Amino acid sequence: MSIPKEPRQMMINLMYIVLTAMLALNVSAEILNAFLTMDKGIVESSEIVAESNRRMLDAINKQAEAYSQFEHLSQKAEKAEAISAAFYNYVSKLKQEIIDNSGGLDENELPKGIKNKDITTRMLVKEGKGDELEEKIKSLRFELLALIEDEQIRDQMEKRIPLNVKPVPSDSDKKSWAAFNFYQMPVAAILPLLSKFQNDAKIAETAILEYFLRKTDVTFVKPDEFEAVVSANKSYVIRGEELTAEIFLGAYSSTADNISITVDGRSYPVIDGKAVFKTRPQSLGTKDIDVVVNVTNPLSGEVKSYTKKFIYEVGERSVTVSADKMNVFYVGVDNPFSISAAGIPSNEMQVSAEGVNIIKNSNGKYTAKPERPGWAKITVSGGGLKPTSFEYRVKPIPTPIPMLGDLKSGAISIGRLKAYKGIRAVLENFDFNAKCHIVDFEMVRLPKLGDPIVVKNKGGDFNEETLRVIDKTKHSDIYYFDEIRAKCPGDIITRKLNGMVFRIK
Repeated sequence: MSIPKEPRQMMINLMYIVLTAMLALNVSAEILNAFLTMDKGIVESSEIVAESNRRMLDAINKQAEAYSQFEHLSQKAEKAEAISAAFYNYVSKLKQEIIDNSGGLDENELPKGIKNKDITTRMLVKEGKGDELEEKIKSLRFELLALIEDEQIRDQMEKRIPLNVKPVPSDSDKKSWAAFNFYQMPVAAILPLLSKFQNDAKIAETAILEYFLRKTDVTFVKPDEFEAVVSANKSYVIRGEELTAEIFLGAYSSTADNISITVDGRSYPVIDGKAVFKTRPQSLGTKDIDVVVNVTNPLSGEVKSYTKKFIYEVGERSVTVSADKMNVFYVGVDNPFSISAAGIPSNEMQVSAEGVNIIKNSNGKYTAKPERPGWAKITVSGGGLKPTSFEYRVKPIPTPIPMLGDLKSGAISIGRLKAYKGIRAVLENFDFNAKCHIVDFEMVRLPKLGDPIVVKNKGGDFNEETLRVIDKTKHSDIYYFDEIRAKCPGDIITRKLNGMVFRIK
């Protein structure tokens, strides 16, 4: 992939030199407008280059998706695009800042202060934005070239890509690159110069992407290892059903006419590089076929043979339904289960349920959602299979364990007690993604000296009154958490949990 960059780029550079010379002679409105016209042309050129770069980047990414060995080139190409885009956006913001500071745009969307030299001199020379731009250009060139690992190619690329910051001529009275390029230059002249830098960035990006795209060329890849491949429509067939298999030479062109294939000694016609084998087994058990693929070298006439034994099993139709996590279904949670139906095409299999709602996912995976405890029945039929049912017990979620942090009861320090913000209901050793929550509880503080203090708390988080009591905790106090009630998914009414006792040490 390439773009017509050389003629257009040369024209842009020549136009800029001519207009700069004219500007030095006489700054007229026509000349300034010519600069704006040139700026528009450079911007359009950059858009053409950017579109070409996008197409190259897409091509590199597609090659990387098809061939994993090119993934690192795709990553480098993406980085090159990001580096170039960051510089392009930086210069766009600089151009917009110059336009805004010089009066903005007129009714024709053209800069008002095209003759203004003070703004450009102040921003780009005195305030240092020109020096910053110089460093950005150098950095962009360095970062793009750093993506090329081959030192010889990198040296060649250095001569190809633009973005060169030329030194200030020795006879110039200007002491810096910024002063030499921007001092007392009107806005109309600065804008196309900045656009040229943007265009140079895109051209440099093009050179880098073209190199990476050439590196992803796979036309040189020729198969040097061969293997006989048998691709059957099924490896397990039902007695009396037809078995269809495609036999072909892997990694070989479909247009090849130098291949012969035999199965158990019988020759089969080769069409588009493959042969089609069919059989109807009449007995149960494991079967095997011997495949021989002969390849004739079109240059030397040498014949090489590649063998493969294909094994398949002949059986009867059957079906199995199994819960993925436990042998029961639980109310209030998603219960995954699998259906394995040997000899039944997936598009013919029918699944129904009683006492539970089911959702079909993919590849024999289902989800059961029971609404109440009891029994559920899953029935599978279709594809010649008689209706077969499987029953499951449906239970409520187990009663959770109340915990204060990671403690169920026992000794606890004052600092640790104050650090906790509430109690929680924990489902121990439960494989499902379910969460119970505390509805309310009663906390009793029993000081070593004094009367018990009882607090009622709504929810699992400590309320203000509970926190005030805990804040007054002293050593040897005893805390009782009792009358704990919780609710789990699928619960209609709350459950009472076991109490907890903590001694302050």
